[in-house]
Amino acid sequence: MSRFINNLKRRVAKEQKKIVLPESESRRVLQAAERVQAEGFARPILIGRPRSIVEVASEYQIDMDGIEIIDPETYPMMDKFCQYYAKRRAKKGMSLEEARKVLSENYIFFAACLVAFDIADGMVAGAVATSSEVIRAALQVIGPHPGLSTVSSSFIMITDKPQFGDDGIFVVGDCSVVIEPTPQQLADIAVSCVERARRTAQMLDPKVAFLSYSTMGSGAGEEVDRVREAVRLLRDRNVDFEFDGEMQADAALVPRIARQKAPGSAVAGQANVLIFPNLVSGNICYKVLEHLAGATALGPLLQGLAKPVMDLSRGCTPEDITDVIAICCSDAIYMQAEKKRDIAFTSRFEKLDRRVAVENRNISIQFDPEKCKNCTLCRRRCADVMSMTGYYSLESTGDVPICVHCGQCSLTCMFGATTTVSQRDAIQQAIDDPKKVVIFQTAPAVRVALGDEFGLPFGSVVQGKMIAALRALGGDYVFDTNFGADLTIMEEASELLYRMHNKKELLPQFTSCCPSWVEFTEIFFPELIPHLSTAKSPISMLSPMIKTYFAKRMKIDPADIVTVCVTPCTSKKAEIARPERNAAGRYWKKPEIRDTDYCITTRELAKWIKDAQIDFNSLKDSDYDPIFGQSSGGGTIFGNSGGVMEAALRTLVYLKTGKPADEEFLHFEEVRGLEGVKEAALTLDNDIIRVVAISGLANARRFINLMEEKHSWKKYAFIEVMACPGGCIGGGGQPRTKLPQEIPAKRARIESLYGLDALNQIRASWENPEIQTLYTKFLGEPLSDLSESLLHTQYINKHYMLGKEDKVQPGVSH
Repeated sequence: MSRFINNLKRRVAKEQKKIVLPESESRRVLQAAERVQAEGFARPILIGRPRSIVEVASEYQIDMDGIEIIDPETYPMMDKFCQYYAKRRAKKGMSLEEARKVLSENYIFFAACLVAFDIADGMVAGAVATSSEVIRAALQVIGPHPGLSTVSSSFIMITDKPQFGDDGIFVVGDCSVVIEPTPQQLADIAVSCVERARRTAQMLDPKVAFLSYSTMGSGAGEEVDRVREAVRLLRDRNVDFEFDGEMQADAALVPRIARQKAPGSAVAGQANVLIFPNLVSGNICYKVLEHLAGATALGPLLQGLAKPVMDLSRGCTPEDITDVIAICCSDAIYMQAEKKRDIAFTSRFEKLDRRVAVENRNISIQFDPEKCKNCTLCRRRCADVMSMTGYYSLESTGDVPICVHCGQCSLTCMFGATTTVSQRDAIQQAIDDPKKVVIFQTAPAVRVALGDEFGLPFGSVVQGKMIAALRALGGDYVFDTNFGADLTIMEEASELLYRMHNKKELLPQFTSCCPSWVEFTEIFFPELIPHLSTAKSPISMLSPMIKTYFAKRMKIDPADIVTVCVTPCTSKKAEIARPERNAAGRYWKKPEIRDTDYCITTRELAKWIKDAQIDFNSLKDSDYDPIFGQSSGGGTIFGNSGGVMEAALRTLVYLKTGKPADEEFLHFEEVRGLEGVKEAALTLDNDIIRVVAISGLANARRFINLMEEKHSWKKYAFIEVMACPGGCIGGGGQPRTKLPQEIPAKRARIESLYGLDALNQIRASWENPEIQTLYTKFLGEPLSDLSESLLHTQYINKHYMLGKEDKVQPGVSH
């Protein structure tokens, strides 16, 4: 938890909010105030008689220097406080004299007035007083949050299970305030818990599961009906987060069970916000997690009030109080920003006319404003080429940038302001661990770009030296992602053939191997999700094969295998972190096993080689390891725009006719090259198949909009989309080139991959003997139950991330 709190303190330290502590004769509270003052992340205010407070502080050798003390008896705003409180309680018959008596004698009520009048930014109490006293003072003086009628509580649960929740973090509620919540209160609690998830746990994508002993109608009873009604009420509110229920805890948390019990749910198996049906179940559960599972429980944290008030446990330590003060500061910052946005929205991101907004929790890229020269290159690439910046409203998203992790902004930045998020240290730790078996797999586009970083001509094929370098860095095995591409084609082409014969309403089939394109679809065009191929990307297919088939053959414990993909692509960092990417874990019934553990880009690998002082150009060529080292030419051309299309058609010919593809399919010029949209039509066994290959998300957006406008998209059978211009050869993790050299570099890489294809005796994926062996000995056949389990996936409607303004056009006021 210390890292979590330390990060929180760093975030709030810039604003140093004033937090009032009314229980100021408590030694623990004074010690907490001393800590806060010393750490400097907030400004504590104590309430009481200064002499009494100083006496207690002196007795325990607590330094009170610089800490503000307010004495209610002499405070000049006391009359206004009394009038305000009496007016709020007038319906209960409270007189001005009675109000003065309460505020003079009960410092919690007085402290609440400081918050109500914005003299203090928040209040923390409960070390001495009961929770009911703290809540009563907050409700009577401050009141509930607009739109909510329920004050509740939540806990932030921090676990060591990163495969669950949000990297092992959950928000759970209500465990300490509302004993038997009504459906309306359950809906309120969910809204408040999502706010807690966003403002304190920094969750970008809260997914709320309403828990019960029933999953989607499997059980019945009054308790189940109450939860179902809460879900129905929440749907009527048009909230901006995913939620579902009712569901059992295992369905909410475990993807394998979710697919069985709640197929199609956008929350099941991925929940990170858990809403308990009552206080009894919530309280028992969080304490069991804390004491048996070793989770850290941060709370209870009050929520649902108009301004920040935090309750303490009466058994709290000074450290606990300090932590809660930090959370109270976070709430104050968030709620004040929310209020300002309601008046006039101002983004926290600066100079948005010249740079891209990058969230500090972005898993793929990071931004250093000190290095930014405001050259506008990143913004223009994001807006004009990728159609991201300008196509959503930060005001509508709650000032959260929409990013599909393509990394094009980092590719264009020549000043080191926008860079990739590195996992190199973690990989090195695995290499240094004698128990771990570190396995690299390398994507096709890396081998024709890595040489740029070592002074070689554009497009130089450095496959052998790349493999040798990875072995020199400590890799135990090196496999070819091209094998995974062949596997993808076997499944994707089989799926296309099935749709052509049985599910024509799901045509056209879109490719799914580009994670940025998949995210783009989930956010901007969720209606196309049923048309995405369910086949995983080559990396996400090969990794579970390594941790199942290979682990079995080599008698290696899959838990000891660390898989690292080397890619031209920054969005693979986001893809491998998707919760459902643990097919091998589900296979072994060890869900903590991830399919791909780490990802490094071409640029990162080059820097690693240089830092390790390896003379790359002098390395003797090495070969891929067997089992997953052989691939077809079709797998190689995956790195080019149109390559997936061409590779799929080569195998589709065989699957449909039983005959190898002829020259027309082995050299499909119509879908080759750097053009953004390439259309073609071909005849296959008397069927006319219309196909499109697109690169660049702006091109994809225009094409989709045009198809919808003309109602013409049903005429196509297969559409390939690559987010980056030119395909993976132009990925966001590739070596940077100056703008005049960008196109020549891409063309050289494209030609090199087609050259490798032409030299390969195996041109189609189905001909790869290692692929044939894998299906014979392990998978059975394409689209088999085992193939579906390990090689296919599901997608999520993320349109809610855009907020209310979900149709934004650049240049239009919003």
